[in-house]
Amino acid sequence: MKQSLSRLGEILLEEGLISEEDLAEAKKVQSQSQEYKPIGRVLVELNAITPRQLNYILDRFSKRPNLGAILKKSGFVTDKDIETALQRQKETGQRLGECLLELKIISERDLRKALCAQLNIPFVDLDKISLDASLSKLINKKYCENRNLVPIGKMGSTLTLAMDDPTDNDVIDELSAFTGLKINVITSTSDAIRRAFFRLHGDPNHEEPEPSKVFRVTDDKPDQQDSSGPVSSEELKRADAIVSEIIKVGMKNTASDIHIESHEQRIAVRYRVDGVLTELPLGSLEGRMQGLKRQIISRIKIMGKLDIAEKRRPQDGSFSAVLESGDQGARADFRISVVPGYYGENIVLRILDSRRAPQSIDELGFSSNIEASLKVLLRRNTGILLVAGPTGSGKSTTLYGALMSSYRPGIKILTAEDPVEYVYDGITQCQVNTSIGNSFAQYIRSFLRQDPEVILVGEIRDGETAEMAFRAAQTGHLVLSTLHTNDAVGTIPRLLGLGVDPGVIASSLVGVVAQRLVRKVCPECKTEVQPDADLLKEFFGAPPKGIRWVAGAKCAHCNNTGYKGRVAVAELWAPEERDLFGISNSADIDELRETIRRSTRSVLMAQDAIAKLKAEETTLDELSRAMPFSAIYEFRRLLGGASTPG
Repeated sequence: MKQSLSRLGEILLEEGLISEEDLAEAKKVQSQSQEYKPIGRVLVELNAITPRQLNYILDRFSKRPNLGAILKKSGFVTDKDIETALQRQKETGQRLGECLLELKIISERDLRKALCAQLNIPFVDLDKISLDASLSKLINKKYCENRNLVPIGKMGSTLTLAMDDPTDNDVIDELSAFTGLKINVITSTSDAIRRAFFRLHGDPNHEEPEPSKVFRVTDDKPDQQDSSGPVSSEELKRADAIVSEIIKVGMKNTASDIHIESHEQRIAVRYRVDGVLTELPLGSLEGRMQGLKRQIISRIKIMGKLDIAEKRRPQDGSFSAVLESGDQGARADFRISVVPGYYGENIVLRILDSRRAPQSIDELGFSSNIEASLKVLLRRNTGILLVAGPTGSGKSTTLYGALMSSYRPGIKILTAEDPVEYVYDGITQCQVNTSIGNSFAQYIRSFLRQDPEVILVGEIRDGETAEMAFRAAQTGHLVLSTLHTNDAVGTIPRLLGLGVDPGVIASSLVGVVAQRLVRKVCPECKTEVQPDADLLKEFFGAPPKGIRWVAGAKCAHCNNTGYKGRVAVAELWAPEERDLFGISNSADIDELRETIRRSTRSVLMAQDAIAKLKAEETTLDELSRAMPFSAIYEFRRLLGGASTPG
């Protein structure tokens, strides 16, 4: 254990994150502490390094402390206890901590404290924390309940969450994308989190009404109408006008989604603008739509050809509309998702505005070097080009832009999409429908008999799709697709996990674009600022020269957010001969990352982000929220901050 901790200190010194004095001070504090604390945690408490820097180093160098060792060091268990729990683990296949709990060797509180030391997150007694009632509207109540999490505080652009499973990175990434905030995770006991949830959202002993009571369904015609009577044609006309206005506000503000939410006494409308849910000013519309919730929901259901009598089950539909705007009509497609909630049905309208359909990669805001390299790759007539990133990172938009850039007269392009978001002339687009056997893999099989030059596969989700996509790439087709990974190099372990042979990857992969979407500083209220000192330290170590820091002062043009529009921060990996050799021979991911750093054909995400900072397009806050920390860590290398101890 001591050797491991000592090695961690050496790594932090070698990486330029701490000084000899920092390490000596941390060891002194650790030796004087009444309870055991890993050296990394002590360095965080001394502000020598940030939590994200520590987590990145622990994971990158596999130096995260062993749970059993932490429990022993903390005095919670003995060697005999660990042996007993390990024997139980062999029999049941449970985690070590679960076995210790089941054998009643430790309490949940002690286990949680040890897990916090291992994961480098705080353990908090939630019963002593005051909760901000306004946070109950930030994240859906049912979402919080299902995942046993609760928002406990918001400071600036950071949201602090108490999570029962603080290792669930998918939830963390999802909430960061939905809220537009950085997520800071803490934990407590499961019961304490549950009690905090009920303190925030209501009495735990409150009995939820049956659906019939919520919707006031009559006995003679179940599920057909409320007790207040059927929706009249006059009411539907009024609702139709209100729905049109709600949609117009969304399109005017370039919203991607419209959320129509049922509350106890009212109906609320929120818009996702630049990736963040926002309450836009509705003027008199706010008052006119109250009292017409039932009619508004029915009108939208009718537009989407949904069952207006069905109020207990989720429904999905779609419709198209032409909204008059000056002398021209703006046509848009809408996808409807209806979900029944506690106070009634909730609707989300996804706006697919044809005017926003990308016509080439020139429109996507990529840096000139990434754009030029992408155009070269898209001229290839065989191989596979992947776009990587989490949900909400703009992968589909980039895929469409790449598709249109590769389009030229005399070639055939086929796509398999789920769903088809934008329709283009001259391209055969196919909607995936697994209920009738039309999967991604099945479409690719059929496409190979259609003699195409370019094939677009909306997403590689499973081994069969991956196998067929790479087979198409090896047989004289250019294949474009997306993959859920954190960075470009992360596509390799993901593809290997899906069962693709390393040799097949090496012979087919022509490039990977990994990206995130960040909000752009509002041009109308842009002003010079001094960035947060902790962010400067985390990104650069020492403040860099040659960057003028700006932010939006907040104005009517940007709805008082300081941001207007979004731009992609991306990295492009065009594998070279040594990369392909490494992939074929199962090279370590860190080795591949090192070859990318030395490559003249590839662009790191950190390089692209620095260019956008220098161009005054975005802020450190936005980059910190959106970028993976592996990319943030590269800033120190690129601007020389690694030479300055943290």
